[in-house]
Amino acid sequence: MTMRVEIERLRNEHRRLLALAGHLARHVGGAFPGDPKARDDFNLVRTRFRTELIAHLKREDWVLYPTLLASNDPRLTDTAQTFVDEMGHISDAFVNYSRQWLPDAIAADWPGYCAATKAVLGALAERIEREDSGLYPLALTVDAIDVRGGDRGGSGRAGVTEQPSAH
Repeated sequence: MTMRVEIERLRNEHRRLLALAGHLARHVGGAFPGDPKARDDFNLVRTRFRTELIAHLKREDWVLYPTLLASNDPRLTDTAQTFVDEMGHISDAFVNYSRQWLPDAIAADWPGYCAATKAVLGALAERIEREDSGLYPLALTVDAIDVRGGDRGGSGRAGVTEQPSAH
C-alpha cells in the first residue's frame, strides 16, 4: 500500500473521530444524561469514540510512524520523530483517562468528567490538525514509501499499546 493510500485512510479516520468528538462534546456541554435514551446515546458515543481512537492510534504507532521513521528522507524522519516526541503522550493520557472515567466515576463526578473529556477532545483536535496540515503533506512528498498493513512490531513510541478497560 502506498503512503498516499494510508494517509487517505488516516484522514478519513480523523474525520470520523472529529464527528464522534463533536457528538461527545455536545453531551459533556450539558447536564448528566438523566433519561435512559440519552444515557444510552451517551454511552454508545463514548464507546465508539474510544474504540475508533484506540484503533487509529495503534495504526499510527504500528504502521505510520515506524514507516516514516525508517524513511531515507531526513526531513521526514526528523518531523516524524518530533511528532512522536511531542504528541506520543496523548495515547498514554487517553488510556489513563479511560481507566479513570468508568460509568460509576462519571455519575459520581459529572463536572470532573466533563472537564477531563474537554481536555482530551482539545488535545485530539490539536493533534489531528497538526498531522493533517504538517506531517501528512510532508509524508506525501515521499510517496514511494511502501506501507505494510498490520502489526509490524511497532515501536510503541507514538500510540496506544494496550486497550483500556471497556466502560
